[in-house]
Amino acid sequence: MRKLLAENVIIIGIVSIVTYFIYIWILNYTQSTVLHNQILLAYILNTLLAIGIMLSMFLLKKRFKDQLGFIFMLGSFIKFGCFFIFFYPMFNSDGNVTRNEFFSFFIPYAICLVSETVTTIRILNKLDAK
Repeated sequence: MRKLLAENVIIIGIVSIVTYFIYIWILNYTQSTVLHNQILLAYILNTLLAIGIMLSMFLLKKRFKDQLGFIFMLGSFIKFGCFFIFFYPMFNSDGNVTRNEFFSFFIPYAICLVSETVTTIRILNKLDAK
């Protein structure tokens, strides 16, 4: 089970790194305003939170097996809380949150959510198999 956990952590990390470079390339190719600092921070924060949520679910899988869905939703709530604490003040400093600013957080959020969901499903399927 620890091997599966390590594989899933690596998968989330690799997906985040690859999609970060693809996203930056697309922004440069389309000559969009590139928010390198915010995008990098968004990827790092979302990746670490996704790994942390998955690890929490892994550690709590036996004790709170029936509540794992709520723990997963709490993780999404925490991610949105981080958005409003760390990113929203930067984005809204001029009184307007642009589309690029919104997507600089939402795209890493969505990518990490999908990879976190897939890896969590793999762990839960292993639990049910036992």
